[in-house]
Amino acid sequence: MKTALKTLALAAVLLAPAPVLAQAAAAGSVPNSFDAPAAQTTPAPQRPAQAPAQAQAAAPADVAKAEAALRGVIVAMQGTGPDYSVFTENLAAQIRQQADQVTPLIKSFGALRSVEHVRPEGQAQLFRVTFDNQATEWVIGFGDDGKIAALLFRPAEA
Repeated sequence: MKTALKTLALAAVLLAPAPVLAQAAAAGSVPNSFDAPAAQTTPAPQRPAQAPAQAQAAAPADVAKAEAALRGVIVAMQGTGPDYSVFTENLAAQIRQQADQVTPLIKSFGALRSVEHVRPEGQAQLFRVTFDNQATEWVIGFGDDGKIAALLFRPAEA
């Protein structure tokens, strides 16, 4: 299982463009595989130490859109494979490169049991997704065209 978790962490890093990783890293609350080893092209914005509560909340419509898209991606990955039309061109290309490793891994997680919104991460949303065999955390974000521009996952922290 350790090999699968290492592959999961690698897949999480490889499935997101640098600007979204910068947002996640700037949030300071998603360590490990969500922090990209690649150099950032722009400095990450710093979050105030005590951000107002309303700044922490995500609009219900944004959360619903993100959850529906995430569920769709997971169902596709556990079924016939990813629907590349829902991703930006850049992310679709990255997923194509990793599909042979990531798809069997996601299938090995077992049946989807629950998807719970945790919090916003920059302009993306963080979810805890529990399967029969694995608890995971996923970040999903959208581009200006409404397509999925960022998709990261890793084992859930205890």
